[in-house]
Amino acid sequence: MRPQFSIIFFTTLAGMAQGLLFFLAIADLQGDIFPAAFLANLALPTAFILLVMGLIASFFHLGRPERAWRSIMMWKTSWLSREVITLPIVMAANAIALLFAFQGQVPTWVWSGLIISLIALWVCTAKIYQCIRFIQEWSHPSTLANFILLGITSGWLLLDFLSNIWSQPSSSSNQRISSVGFLLLFFALCLKLWIWRRNKNLKPKSNLASATGIKGIGIRQISMGLMGGSFNTREFFHHQSDFFIGNLKKIILVCAYIVPMLLMLFTFLSPSPIAIGVALLIHYAGLLAERWMFFAEANHPQNLYYQRVS
Repeated sequence: MRPQFSIIFFTTLAGMAQGLLFFLAIADLQGDIFPAAFLANLALPTAFILLVMGLIASFFHLGRPERAWRSIMMWKTSWLSREVITLPIVMAANAIALLFAFQGQVPTWVWSGLIISLIALWVCTAKIYQCIRFIQEWSHPSTLANFILLGITSGWLLLDFLSNIWSQPSSSSNQRISSVGFLLLFFALCLKLWIWRRNKNLKPKSNLASATGIKGIGIRQISMGLMGGSFNTREFFHHQSDFFIGNLKKIILVCAYIVPMLLMLFTFLSPSPIAIGVALLIHYAGLLAERWMFFAEANHPQNLYYQRVS
């Protein structure tokens, strides 16, 4: 599929905000771990800004943005409609938590409702792609697992950075935070490697004969389905070489996982807010590449007909 940068920015920014809010809610439910001033002046506003930025980015994907409200009309059958409904609920819950934080304490029911809405948004976003059965790369539970795991990982790194710039934590606290960040990155890396291995071994359920309707064996295509470009040839393929894809995977491994893991090890031994900030920035750059690859890896069956000619 052809990656859309507006959706890439939306899913990564919103996912990071969801991860941040998820850990804030879990921590506060365990006993007011973070002070109200930290929540009111830094953490909750940061999450809300990320959600707003993601929402703005998603509008660039629409042909007629003024009709965006109509997307909620198919909520009974469309995961996209459910996502459009759930995102404002998350933003509203974030705003309510922010208002209570300014008053000194966020009630348990606000955090609980926020957690439920966050999980619902993750499910709706992932299901948009997972429910497409004829795209085998997406139609698997690993799609949802990958969205959630990368969201909570990036959110944890952001929370680690914000807590460090708000106040200097103790060395033992910093070690615990860094170790959790390292483990989340490690699990996310293992899942991504498994997904890549699975996608590599997938075999198309259709073939050139079934795609073209021509019966016989030894069918070989020597040109694409049209003399010139069309919507099908533009939107259902990423138009990049195998060399580009191979090198991008290496960049993803290094930026999204390996370098942040090494920086987490460094902060485990020597606490450094700068190192955590660098890890967060590099991880997000790798996250953008990972999400681009997520869309590019999706092999639409129509490409058996409108295929590249080498």
